[in-house]
Formats: sequence, structure tokens, C-alpha cells
Amino acid sequence: MTTFLQIIKRLQELSPRDMTIQGLEDRVEIGPQNPTEQANTTINRILVATYPSARVVTKASQDKSNLLITYRPLFPFAIDRLSGLDLVRVRLLTKNYISSYVMGSGWLCARDGLNDALCDTLGIERVGDFLAESDYGQYAPFGRICKPKGVKNHSGFVNYIAAKLKINTVMFSGDLDDEVEDFLVIAGSQVDMPHIINAKKQDIKTLVTGELAPEIRLLANEESINTLELGSFVTEDPGMKRLRDSLSLEFPELKIEFMASTQLAHGLRPYKEDMA
Repeated sequence: MTTFLQIIKRLQELSPRDMTIQGLEDRVEIGPQNPTEQANTTINRILVATYPSARVVTKASQDKSNLLITYRPLFPFAIDRLSGLDLVRVRLLTKNYISSYVMGSGWLCARDGLNDALCDTLGIERVGDFLAESDYGQYAPFGRICKPKGVKNHSGFVNYIAAKLKINTVMFSGDLDDEVEDFLVIAGSQVDMPHIINAKKQDIKTLVTGELAPEIRLLANEESINTLELGSFVTEDPGMKRLRDSLSLEFPELKIEFMASTQLAHGLRPYKEDMA
């Protein structure tokens, strides 16, 4: 018999809280909060996903999962009432006695977490860590500094990454003819202004990430840093799949599944260009 408390303790080891960045910390969102209650809650089936979308919550309900583990939370900010899709998702989880646990940004920074899983998927060599101050006042390995593999300019680099991740669109800002030197990999959408400034100080000229806010993209461009945005969920999925594989090895008695994210936005060309 595997208890909720046993799983929580292991997840907290994998995603250290002292590596939390920008308030995205690990926590139980829905389910028993008291360790005694957690120790008395049996887990038989787990669903792992990047984001607790309606599609993910529905699958967890249909599969009769006891626990939903995600990287992103149901509620990024405190709320005083439930409505719309939030209410539907919470009702589905509570009605079916499904607890939900958020890994938090410790899993982004941790060894073999989101960043390392993305680097392995891309088949690139890591040569160092990119440090950033965590919410706990210490430095955490927020990103990975990597070496390019088999490409000379950013045009070829974009094609290489798109092929590795099997994606049709990469948002690029910079100069496609620039030579690719050591570059920075940060999964998800956590990059902020201090990180761009710090990257510039370290003479990093290329950033590979999930998604940037417009003002962060502009700052990177003004600092002559080439940016490749691959989509947040695309860059986070490999790490959550790795989490599923790790938990399956440690808890072989449990049925643990991973549900990949669906690509919501697609890059389209106007019809007039094709007909010209």
C-alpha cells in the first residue's frame, strides 16, 4: 500500500523547495493538507501532466486516478471564489476524490528536471549552470549553459531544434546569420528581466526557452541576445514525462500515466501568399 504522504515526500526530494523561483512552489492544491490525513490516504493510480487543463482533469476522472501531479498549478494566484472552468475542474477532482499536487519551479532547476530533460531531448551538451536567486535567498541552477551541436548559424539551429521537438513553428528574434556560440536553455516561461541582464553580463548571445513576455523579448533584442521561443508546454513536457518514468520505477505497484500537452496555437500563412 502506497500512501499520499510517501509520494509527497519523494516529490519534495525531487523538487527542492529552496530552489523555488517567482513564487511557483510545490504544494498540495486539492486533497488532504495534514500529514496524518495524507498518511491515511491510499494512492493506486496517478496521472502526470504539465498543466491541469479540462482535458487532463477529465482523463484523471475517467481513469479513476487518485492523484494528479502537474508542473503548473490550477490557481497561480490566491482567489476568493470559484467560477467557470475553475469550478468545473475543482468539482470533477473533489467529486472523484482526486488529489492534485504541483511540482513547482524546484523541478525546473533540479537535476534531471525540466531543464535537463529538455537538453536531453534536444541532444545538446551542457557545460554549466546559469544561476539565479531563488525565493529563499540562495542561488539556484535556473538554466543550463550548453554547446551547439552540428550547426553554425541560427537559421540551421532553428531547423535543428524544430526537428528534434517535432514542432512546426519557432518564434525567433535576432539575426539568423549570427554564429551560434554557447547558449542558454531555460524551459517554460519563467525568464524575467534580471535573467536577461545576467545573461548579457556572461556574454551569452542565445536563449532557448518556452515563451517570453513582450517586454522581455524586447529587452533581449536590445541587448543583442538571439531568442528562440518553442512554446511553454513543449519545453515542459519532456521533464514531466521523465517524472512519470522516475515514479514508475520507484513505485512499481502503482499505475502511473503521462498525458502530453496539445499544441494550442499554430503558425499560419495568409492564403494570399500561396495564391500569388
